[in-house]
Amino acid sequence: MRSRRAMVCLLGVLLAAAACSRKPASIQITVDAAGKGKRSKDVKIYGLDRSQRLSAQVLDRNGKGFEQATATWSSSNDNVEAEPGGRIVAKKPGKSMVTATYETVSAQIPVEVVDVASIEITPVSLPLTGPAGTAIPVSFTVRDSRQKPVNIKLEWSSADSKIAIVSEGGLVTSVAAGSTTIIARIGDIQGGCDVNVILRPIARLEIRPATAIARVGEAQHFEVKAYAPDGALIPEVAAVFKSSNPAVATVDSAGVAQGRTAGAATIRAELAGQSAEATLLVN
Repeated sequence: MRSRRAMVCLLGVLLAAAACSRKPASIQITVDAAGKGKRSKDVKIYGLDRSQRLSAQVLDRNGKGFEQATATWSSSNDNVEAEPGGRIVAKKPGKSMVTATYETVSAQIPVEVVDVASIEITPVSLPLTGPAGTAIPVSFTVRDSRQKPVNIKLEWSSADSKIAIVSEGGLVTSVAAGSTTIIARIGDIQGGCDVNVILRPIARLEIRPATAIARVGEAQHFEVKAYAPDGALIPEVAAVFKSSNPAVATVDSAGVAQGRTAGAATIRAELAGQSAEATLLVN
């Protein structure tokens, strides 16, 4: 009986000694995204004064965590502010290294701040008229905190893909009659465009004015008219506009042409397999 008690006591001493001998060996940093922590090699924050939550787990050499171990956080520069608890805040555009430290061990994760303030999509409301499969591109501009354009790839989605879908470049294609919203986002910054799909055959297009004159630097708006097979005018249509000579004149998705240099350009409107042309003279 005494021998058994002695063995139990010895085992308890050994376990206690083993527990006390555990030492921190590494730190694992995870990125909290939508409430779910995930490991990542780096972090990007889009927009100044926006934040991201990081978590640090202190591990022993066997990969077991220390429940009561709390790491301290620091940043390599003032691009990012590292707060207690792992919240990091974007302050300036650029790259930084964020470090989690506990006693003698530490881990780092690269953080990049991208200055993005807004996403502007035009038109804000798109009438998508024609048979199913009709496609119209929307225009978009991403701006930073100084309102300067930013060249960056966006993530596109449709609130209802059974009504309309959208490609990576902002090309909206009709699927069925109804309304949906097209969303472009980067990080948690987003812009939207309301889309109204009307399934209707289009037999003919007209573009007005048929001929226009503009000076260099001036804008000229071209309006497209669509007609049904019975000759009825179809209200509120959008079309794809193209310029035959962008060096002379460019044209945007709303049909607004801009004179660039002296010369002539053909402005073409296309919708549902139909097309119409107008002439712009720039002097």
